[in-house]
Amino acid sequence: MIEAVNTAIQTVAANATLVFSSTSINRGCTVRHRQGSGRFTALKPGVYKVSFQANVAIPTGGTATPIILDIVQDGESLAGSRMISTPGAINNYNSVSTVVLVEVYNCDSANIAIRNISGVAINVQDANIVIDRLC
Repeated sequence: MIEAVNTAIQTVAANATLVFSSTSINRGCTVRHRQGSGRFTALKPGVYKVSFQANVAIPTGGTATPIILDIVQDGESLAGSRMISTPGAINNYNSVSTVVLVEVYNCDSANIAIRNISGVAINVQDANIVIDRLC
Protein backbone atom coordinates (compact mmCIF):
# COMPACT_ATOMS: atom_id res chain seq x y z
CA MET A 1 0.00 0.00 0.00
CA ILE A 2 1.13 3.53 -0.71
CA GLU A 3 -0.24 6.94 0.22
CA ALA A 4 1.16 10.09 -1.37
CA VAL A 5 0.17 13.71 -0.85
CA ASN A 6 0.79 17.20 -2.13
CA THR A 7 -0.63 19.78 0.26
CA ALA A 8 0.69 22.91 -1.47
CA ILE A 9 -1.22 24.53 -4.32
CA GLN A 10 0.10 23.31 -7.65
CA THR A 11 -0.94 24.62 -11.04
CA VAL A 12 -1.47 21.70 -13.40
CA ALA A 13 -1.40 22.43 -17.13
CA ALA A 14 -4.03 21.03 -19.48
CA ASN A 15 -3.35 17.32 -20.19
CA ALA A 16 -0.61 17.18 -17.55
CA THR A 17 -0.48 14.88 -14.53
CA LEU A 18 -0.57 15.93 -10.90
CA VAL A 19 2.65 15.74 -8.92
CA PHE A 20 2.84 14.25 -5.43
CA SER A 21 5.62 15.79 -3.35
CA SER A 22 5.73 13.29 -0.51
CA THR A 23 5.03 9.64 0.16
CA SER A 24 3.34 9.34 3.57
CA ILE A 25 3.05 5.55 3.70
CA ASN A 26 4.81 2.93 1.60
CA ARG A 27 4.36 -0.62 2.85
CA GLY A 28 5.37 -3.67 0.89
CA CYS A 29 6.87 -3.88 -2.56
CA THR A 30 3.80 -3.76 -4.80
CA VAL A 31 3.73 -0.03 -5.72
CA ARG A 32 6.62 2.32 -6.47
CA HIS A 33 6.55 6.14 -6.47
CA ARG A 34 9.37 8.64 -6.73
CA GLN A 35 8.65 11.74 -4.63
CA GLY A 36 8.03 14.76 -6.83
CA SER A 37 6.60 12.59 -9.59
CA GLY A 38 3.02 12.00 -10.63
CA ARG A 39 3.54 8.39 -11.72
CA PHE A 40 2.91 5.33 -9.59
CA THR A 41 3.95 1.89 -10.82
CA ALA A 42 2.03 -1.20 -9.74
CA LEU A 43 4.73 -3.85 -9.87
CA LYS A 44 2.88 -7.12 -9.27
CA PRO A 45 -0.11 -8.78 -10.93
CA GLY A 46 -3.40 -8.34 -9.10
CA VAL A 47 -6.26 -5.97 -8.42
CA TYR A 48 -5.45 -2.57 -6.93
CA LYS A 49 -7.83 -0.10 -5.31
CA VAL A 50 -6.98 3.50 -6.24
CA SER A 51 -8.55 6.26 -4.11
CA PHE A 52 -7.99 9.94 -4.90
CA GLN A 53 -9.25 13.21 -3.47
CA ALA A 54 -8.24 16.87 -3.81
CA ASN A 55 -9.47 20.44 -3.78
CA VAL A 56 -9.54 22.05 -7.23
CA ALA A 57 -10.07 25.53 -8.67
CA ILE A 58 -9.47 27.63 -11.77
CA PRO A 59 -6.46 29.91 -11.13
CA THR A 60 -6.45 33.70 -11.35
CA GLY A 61 -6.53 34.79 -14.98
CA GLY A 62 -8.58 31.79 -16.08
CA THR A 63 -12.25 31.48 -16.95
CA ALA A 64 -14.66 29.52 -14.74
CA THR A 65 -15.14 26.29 -16.67
CA PRO A 66 -15.66 22.66 -15.65
CA ILE A 67 -12.60 21.03 -14.08
CA ILE A 68 -12.15 17.43 -15.21
CA LEU A 69 -9.67 14.91 -13.80
CA ASP A 70 -9.22 11.23 -14.70
CA ILE A 71 -7.24 8.39 -13.22
CA VAL A 72 -5.13 6.99 -16.04
CA GLN A 73 -3.51 3.59 -16.40
CA ASP A 74 -0.64 3.39 -18.88
CA GLY A 75 -1.82 6.68 -20.41
CA GLU A 76 -5.46 5.67 -20.89
CA SER A 77 -8.35 7.09 -18.85
CA LEU A 78 -10.06 4.49 -16.68
CA ALA A 79 -13.83 4.19 -17.08
CA GLY A 80 -15.63 5.31 -13.95
CA SER A 81 -12.74 7.40 -12.65
CA ARG A 82 -13.75 10.81 -14.04
CA MET A 83 -14.15 13.68 -11.57
CA ILE A 84 -15.96 16.84 -12.68
CA SER A 85 -16.35 20.06 -10.72
CA THR A 86 -17.82 23.30 -12.03
CA PRO A 87 -16.62 26.23 -9.91
CA GLY A 88 -18.83 29.28 -9.50
CA ALA A 89 -15.89 31.67 -9.78
CA ILE A 90 -12.12 31.89 -10.16
CA ASN A 91 -10.19 30.56 -7.11
CA ASN A 92 -13.40 28.98 -5.78
CA TYR A 93 -12.24 25.56 -4.50
CA ASN A 94 -14.39 22.45 -4.70
CA SER A 95 -13.58 18.92 -3.57
CA VAL A 96 -13.33 16.01 -5.99
CA SER A 97 -12.81 12.32 -5.27
CA THR A 98 -13.08 8.89 -6.83
CA VAL A 99 -12.28 5.24 -6.19
CA VAL A 100 -11.54 2.78 -8.98
CA LEU A 101 -10.15 -0.74 -9.32
CA VAL A 102 -7.12 -1.33 -11.55
CA GLU A 103 -6.13 -4.76 -12.82
CA VAL A 104 -2.51 -5.64 -13.52
CA TYR A 105 -2.16 -8.80 -15.59
CA ASN A 106 0.39 -11.61 -15.11
CA CYS A 107 3.95 -10.77 -16.15
CA ASP A 108 3.04 -7.09 -16.38
CA SER A 109 3.13 -3.82 -14.47
CA ALA A 110 1.00 -0.69 -14.76
CA ASN A 111 1.64 3.05 -14.50
CA ILE A 112 -1.07 5.00 -12.69
CA ALA A 113 -1.47 8.80 -12.58
CA ILE A 114 -4.06 11.57 -12.20
CA ARG A 115 -4.46 13.69 -15.36
CA ASN A 116 -6.04 17.10 -15.85
CA ILE A 117 -8.19 16.71 -18.97
CA SER A 118 -10.02 20.02 -18.50
CA GLY A 119 -8.38 21.71 -21.48
CA VAL A 120 -7.25 24.57 -19.18
CA ALA A 121 -4.75 24.95 -16.34
CA ILE A 122 -6.14 24.24 -12.87
CA ASN A 123 -5.02 24.66 -9.27
CA VAL A 124 -4.94 21.56 -7.07
CA GLN A 125 -4.46 21.64 -3.30
CA ASP A 126 -4.34 18.91 -0.64
CA ALA A 127 -4.14 16.12 -3.21
CA ASN A 128 -4.10 12.64 -1.68
CA ILE A 129 -3.84 9.26 -3.41
CA VAL A 130 -3.92 5.79 -1.87
CA ILE A 131 -3.12 2.67 -3.89
CA ASP A 132 -3.66 -0.67 -2.20
CA ARG A 133 -3.20 -4.14 -3.71
CA LEU A 134 -6.33 -6.12 -2.82
CA CYS A 135 -5.39 -9.50 -4.27
